[in-house]
Amino acid sequence: MADPTRSLAVLVIEDDAGVSEVVRRQLERRGHTVTVAASAEEGLRQVASRAFDCILLDNGLPGDMGITALPELAARTQAPIIMITGYPNEDVVKDALLLGAKAFLPKPLDLAELERRIVQLCEGK
Repeated sequence: MADPTRSLAVLVIEDDAGVSEVVRRQLERRGHTVTVAASAEEGLRQVASRAFDCILLDNGLPGDMGITALPELAARTQAPIIMITGYPNEDVVKDALLLGAKAFLPKPLDLAELERRIVQLCEGK
């Protein structure tokens, strides 16, 4: 059984500063260390430079879309990837899961559901 108080290194790839700040604060309150990247390219650089326990990836990013960067991101890390988007649809959800995401959450984010998914996917890995 995983230690529920284990501190995780979480990468949040999100270009909306308001969303990333809310998520960062919520996760840091739980004792996790949070790194924020504002683009897929920046997120890939972060993954190349250090290990993360969990990754939150927005789909609507400047430059490469999250869904476009997802296969490369999944190939570079063992960390579970949770895809998030403000424009969910059945095709994007299906594609994200096929390309390596372990879960998919719509925005606005339900922070309780986000925490549940992180516990389920990341704390227990």
